[in-house]
This record gives sequence, C-alpha cells and structure tokens, in this order.
Amino acid sequence: MGALLAAAGMLLILAACSTTGGGGHAKRPEPSGTARKSAAPAATLATESEIDIWQRLRAGFAIDMPDDPQIDTELRWYVDHPLFLENAWGRGSRYLFHILNEVEQRGLPTELALLPIVESAFQPNAVSRSNAVGLWQFLSETGKDYGLHQTAWVDQRRDVIDSTRAALDYLGTLGRQFNGDWALALAAYNGGPGYVSRMCQSNRSRGLGATFLDLPLRNETRCYVPKLLALRKLVEDPARYGLSLPDIPNAPYFTTVDAEGPIRLDLLAAVEALNPDDIRALNAGFHRGSTPPGGPHRLLVPVDVAEQARQQLAILPRQATPLLATTTDLPQRRVQWRRHKVQPGETLTGVANRYRVSIAALRQANGLHTGMLKQGQDLMIPVAYAADTRPGPRRGCDGERVVHRIAAGDTLWGIARRYQVDAKQISACNPRLAGTALAVGKTVSIFRPAELTAVADATRRETYTVRSGDTAWRIAQNFGVSLEQLQRWNSELRTQALKPGDRLTVIRGGS
Repeated sequence: MGALLAAAGMLLILAACSTTGGGGHAKRPEPSGTARKSAAPAATLATESEIDIWQRLRAGFAIDMPDDPQIDTELRWYVDHPLFLENAWGRGSRYLFHILNEVEQRGLPTELALLPIVESAFQPNAVSRSNAVGLWQFLSETGKDYGLHQTAWVDQRRDVIDSTRAALDYLGTLGRQFNGDWALALAAYNGGPGYVSRMCQSNRSRGLGATFLDLPLRNETRCYVPKLLALRKLVEDPARYGLSLPDIPNAPYFTTVDAEGPIRLDLLAAVEALNPDDIRALNAGFHRGSTPPGGPHRLLVPVDVAEQARQQLAILPRQATPLLATTTDLPQRRVQWRRHKVQPGETLTGVANRYRVSIAALRQANGLHTGMLKQGQDLMIPVAYAADTRPGPRRGCDGERVVHRIAAGDTLWGIARRYQVDAKQISACNPRLAGTALAVGKTVSIFRPAELTAVADATRRETYTVRSGDTAWRIAQNFGVSLEQLQRWNSELRTQALKPGDRLTVIRGGS
C-alpha cells in the first residue's frame, strides 16, 4: 500500500479526472474480426469447471501495463470506495460470465470484460451526460453504426447480448487499427479513433512519441485507461489492497426464452419463481417495460428459473383477448395491441374512452408528448395495459425493499437477524427458496417496515464533499444510488450547479 500513498502529485491528477467512465464514443468504423492471438481457447476455459471466473480473467490478461502513476491514483480511489465495487460486482454477476465468454471467443484481452465497470458500473440503463446509453455506453448514431436498433419499443444499447457483441466488435477493430497497442485502442474507444489518431499524427509531426503516455489527451480520456488497468491490478491481487472478490459462479447466469407475442415484463416478473430485479436488468433493452407488438421476442431469464418462465409464457393466450379494465386473472395479462386510425374530429380522450384504456397509457405507447392527434394518424392501442391489472404485493411483502445477495455461509436465520425481520417473512416473500439451499450469488428480497428503514437510513447516512470534476450523476453512480435519490436527499441539486467544496448527503445503498 505504500506505493499508493506515495506522491501528493497523484492527488492533483485524481481531482482532474472523472471517477467513473463513459462519456460516449465518436462515430465508429465497421467491425472486422478479432485481435489478440495469445488468449486460450474459450471452449477449453469454459469447460474447466474447477477454474473460477477470476482465474479465467487473470489467465487472459494481456494488455501491456504502462509505467503510469495515474494507475495507482485510480487504484487508490477504488480502495477508498469499496461500496462502489461491491455494487458494481453485484450487478455484474448477472453479466460477467457471458461477457467473458464473448471476449475469449474473439481472442481479445480479458481486461476488456471489466470495461463495463468503467463505463457504466454494470448498469444497463445508465445514461451519461452526453446521452451515451447502456453497459458499454453507446451514443445513438454509434449504436446504429453497429447494428443496435433503437425504436419506440427496443433500445439494443441496453441489451446485454446485443451491446456486448457490438462493443467487442468495435474494440477488436480498434485493436487492429492501433496495431495491438491496447492503451491507444482503449483511449480511442473513449475519445473516438479520429481524435486519438490526430493526437498521434500531431506528435509525430513534431518529432515526439506517439504512445498513450506521450499524447496530450483530454482529462477524461487520459484517466480512462488507468481506470481499467487499476481494476486489473485489483483482480490480480485483491488481498494486497485489503479487498476481496465476490463469489461469482463460473457458469451462465441467464438463458433465453421465447415470447410468442407482446408481454409486459412486470407481469412476467410477478410469477413467484422470478425476481423482478432480474427480469428488468436482463431485459433492459425493452425500455418501455413490454415487448413490442408481433413476435416472437427473445427474453432473458435466470437459468435456474427458466423452466418456470417457459411454463408461464406457455399459458398466456396467444390470441387477441377482450379489452381489460379490472381483471386480475394472470392468464389474460399478455399485452394485446390493436391499430386505430384517427378519424376526423377524434381526440385522445375519445380514443382512450372507446378502448377503455388510460390517456397516459396511450401517450406512453405511442410516444405522444401532447394530446393533439392528426387525421389518418395510426395509434397502437395497448388493450391489456390497464394499471389495475398489476399484481399487489404479497402479504407482509411491503415496506422498503432491500435486495440481499447471498454470500458463502449465509443462512436464512442469519439474513433475517441482520435485517431485523422474521425468517418466515423472507421465505414468504421469496417462494423460490422453499425446500432449497441458499445458492451463493443469488438474491433474496427483504421487505422492512418503515420505522426500521428510518433507523437504517440514519446509520447509513454520510456527507460527501464535492471535488473538482464531480457531477451529480457520477456521484450517484459511485455510491450505487440513482440521480433521483441524490436529488431527493439534496434538493438544491435541482436548481444549483455543483461546486468543489459543496457537501452532499448520501445514504449508502439508497432508500
């Protein structure tokens, strides 16, 4: 640790650098093939069950480590913010196996499997201040260049399978464009290949070097590569820095199931065996919370509940159903759509009344920002979209919801004691636990009474002092909370700009 505390100059660099990644990428060239030759074959690694996922990562590390003090500066930041890492690894446990497999299959350095921590902290719905979106932070045009569809219903930048494919295609292209210099390739992923190429050419024209450390890059890009390499050092030897890595199974977390028609994700998640957080996180590409009209559609569900999900999808009707207003019969909850052509004189209120759906549902389904309609305009009518078809909470499963990820040695009684709730309540709110052992890496939902939430908030509350380069979005990301939560705790953020030295209230874990 002595090397981490050594130079005061490093702190000045840190102040200028952003604390998490991803401002988006410039327009990208077409992908073409793969890059690194030294990686072990993915099939061999993936079938060696005795090797854990961290060993697989370490075995494929191949990026040259530059002699850059900024790496230790970023490493110090990670060590000082263990909650950021804990939250990022927790979210990433859903995706890491898939991403690592894809990296290995392309023969790329396995450090790239850690890049979503820098880009989005493994949040598929992350949106940067430059409107880059998803785990890999694609801008809209860049995403289109790489075949990521963005419609009123689907944004594949948020989809783990599609966005990972696009990101690794692009990274492979950059690796070749910069002749295997991964520091430059990563800088180009952040700042754009045109920008980095111009910096290289400018230096060469003046007789200067053109390595990553030679280039006068802007602060965000200058700090971006060290963030990733600092993560590599942590994964290589976490104990050296007083940290531990979570137990993430070296096995698929999710698999695919087919939905033959449109379906609301919250209604699929209402099936007792399914965790709503998993359904939302694995299917973030359906950004309206529903699959589009038509089908079939690919849904992702945890491997251990895939059969229950298939059974549930099978009993949902595939034909058009009657208009729903108050029914709560689960088999009728598939979203059904009708097309309506606006007639002369029709209003949004009149259409909503005719089909017995809410005005808000019509606006959301059709991307309407006003109530004005045009003659001949086509509207999609979500006839099974009534708000009162949503399931209510199970008895005793209300209050503040806390998600607990099961660690080695956890017991139901121990978890209940930790959160000051009854073990029977945990079982009732998590039916998939019945008759099974607690599986490391899986999650359970804990529902806590409001009075316990208030006490917990008081013990988790802390004050954060704003530093140069901070933004409200980045501070929220670093603490694993939403921007809306941070603004709720600090109302001045809605009207005032942040300044270094400002003090903000943060509740660890959020509430």
